[in-house]
Parts: sequence; structure tokens; C-alpha cells
Amino acid sequence: MTPEPAIYKRTVFPNGLKVITEAIPHVRSISLGLWLNVGSRDEEKFPPGISHFIEHMVFKGTKTRNASEIASYLESVGGAVNAFTSREETCFYAKFLDEHLPMAVELLFDLVNNSTLDPADLEKEKKVILEEIKDIEDAPSDMVHDRFAQALFGSHPLGAPIQGSKASVKSITRQDVIRYMKKHHRPDRMIVAASGNLEHEKLVEIVSEYISSKEFKPSTYVRHKPTYKPIRKMFKHKSSQTHVCLGVPAIEFTNPKRSALLLANTLLGGGMSSRFFQHLREDLGLVYNVFSYVDYFQDTGVFGIYLGTDKKNVIKAINGILTELDRLINEPLSDSDLAKIKAQLKGNLMLGLENTSNRMNRLAKHELLIGRYVSLDETVSGIDSVTADEIVEISKKIFMKDRFTAVTLGPTMANPYAPLE
Repeated sequence: MTPEPAIYKRTVFPNGLKVITEAIPHVRSISLGLWLNVGSRDEEKFPPGISHFIEHMVFKGTKTRNASEIASYLESVGGAVNAFTSREETCFYAKFLDEHLPMAVELLFDLVNNSTLDPADLEKEKKVILEEIKDIEDAPSDMVHDRFAQALFGSHPLGAPIQGSKASVKSITRQDVIRYMKKHHRPDRMIVAASGNLEHEKLVEIVSEYISSKEFKPSTYVRHKPTYKPIRKMFKHKSSQTHVCLGVPAIEFTNPKRSALLLANTLLGGGMSSRFFQHLREDLGLVYNVFSYVDYFQDTGVFGIYLGTDKKNVIKAINGILTELDRLINEPLSDSDLAKIKAQLKGNLMLGLENTSNRMNRLAKHELLIGRYVSLDETVSGIDSVTADEIVEISKKIFMKDRFTAVTLGPTMANPYAPLE
């Protein structure tokens, strides 16, 4: 029997809160997220890391639950609850059996609306986050991405580490948290997204029990678009490898060339069959790990490349990256290569969407980035329509040497960026 197709629906409450769902009748689970359109880029005039700190703090206790009760509420029926903070979003999410939808909605709104922010818990959680920062510092392959963002975005808040610094976390006060939540945790910046075996109307009915029915004055908060100036930086770090992250400003999610760039990313750094992996690891033996990625934000995008290698091989590795970029720009892309990367990108997408959590995330991200749902059929059609010439065209526009920001973290050398000069 062929499963029924997913059904998308969207409701906007008078106060601006949105409920978006994708009903998948043939599964028994639901993935539910309460998304706030606020992240580390919104921390101007506040201690960096406060968004992430608040994400931690709401799990410490609410007016009706302590930390243990929050943790066990859904786990006791086989579900799970968690959260994450990114540069533009904070998400509180749960996965559970469909029959427990009312429990999950009530819990997520309890976390967001009723946190007690106990001063003793606040000081305790600072210690936890300081340990989290130390954990990142002990993993240079992770830390290099923070250093890269700082170099790429400069003083813009997008460049700040999501978790903040040790000094900024220590400086956060309860009053800071209250002011920040009052400014940014508003219904017109909230999305309830759900995917799985559910009825949209039922979810809307449950959500309505936990929000005001009154109209809400829209937020006047405006994000400022970053400006870019290519920079190359070296950071000393005690590690066996030198970790390299380089990249360029890319296009926004709304750009019609988005599919062409995603295909270029798949070709260059999307897995073991990619050109970067085959050239730098299999042909030259310079790296254990190398990949590329595309990040999208509300008003910009980033194409990034990561590799780790021995100090003496950094220049050779960067030259290897540039060789493959030049090859993409200057050599015609064969029909077979084009067909292969299209099949790979579509396959990765479809396999990912077998998971209700991934589908829920996709729903919310599309709403936040472009304000509408992009169906799987529309996405696949966009991929299928890309020509080889369009991939070369977007590559020529983006992959110019003088646009690259680059960072090395680890054992350093005199000038690892000679290939980029």
C-alpha cells in the first residue's frame, strides 16, 4: 500500500504566532518544535551568549515543575524533549507518540512562558556553560568554525560564538535575562511546527489554550545585514593537526540560483565521492577529513570549506582546494557528473525526510527564511532544472580568490595563505 502524502497547513493567530504542520498519517510519532525567531545575532546591547543561556535556564524549573519533573514528563511515556540555539533561532522541541500531543504542547509552552529563572540555578548553569565552552576549546575541529565566523563577520553579531565567551557568560544577570526575553520572546516571533500523525485543527485548538487571543503590536526589531571584508588569520593551538576553515559570502536562500549552489557543494565537498575528498585524501593523502557546506541566514549565506592536515601540508592542501575550484570553473561539467550529483542531492534530501524531526525542522526553517512552505516536489523540480552552465556561472561569481576569508587553528607556519594571494 502506498503511504498517503504529507499534508501541509498553516494558521496565524491574531497575536502573530504561527502554527504550521505536515500531517503524515502512516507514522505513529510526532515531532513538535516551539521556535523563537531569535538567536545569537540578536544579542546587541546584551552579553553575548544570552540566547543560549536562556535555552539552558528554562529547563531548570517553571512555576509548576522542577528540573527533574521537566526531564521525566515526556520520558515517562517514551518521548523526549530538548532544545538548541543557533545564530538566528532558538528551538524547544519534543518527539513522542501521537496520543501525547496535548502533553507535549503544554510542556513546551510551560518552558517558554513560566520559567522561574531562580538566581541560584542561574549561577549553577553558568558553571555548566563554562564547561561546555571548555569542551569546544578541547575540540579544535569544532572551535575553528567559531574562529572562522568571527573572521568572516567581524564585529557583526553573526560572528560571535553562539555559547558566548567565558567572560560574557559570567557577566549575565537575571535582569539581563528578563529584559532579553521581554524584548524577543514575543508571539509574533514564535512558530509552532509539527510533523507526524496529527490533525492541524487539533493542534491549533490545543495551542490556543496557552496563548492570548488578543492582537499584538508587531515587533519593530530589525536585523542589520553584515558587510564583508576578506581576512586571513592564524591561531596557535596545541594540537597534532592544523585545522583550516575557508569560505566566502554566498547567496540568500531566496536566490533562484540556490539549487545550483547546492549542487556545486555536493560536487565539491558532499561526501566521500566529492572532488575535494577524492583529490585531497585519496589522490594526495593530505587529509583525513575534508568537506564543504552551505549555511543560510535571513539576509545572507556562506559557502565554507573545512580540512585538517599536518602543519607542513597546509599550503599543499589549500592549493588542492583551489585546484578543484578552478577545475569546476574552467572545465565543462559532464552530463554523467551532473546526473550523479543531482541524484545524490535528491537522495540525501529524501532520505532525510523519512525522519519526522527533519521534516519539522524543514517546515520551520522555510517559514523563517522565506515565509512559505517549499514542497518536496518543488525542491526536486528546482534541482532537476539546473543546467551545467548554471553551476559554472554561480561558481565563477562566488569562488574568487580575493573573496576568501581563511582561518587556521593549530601549529602555525609563516604564511599558509600564499595560494590565496
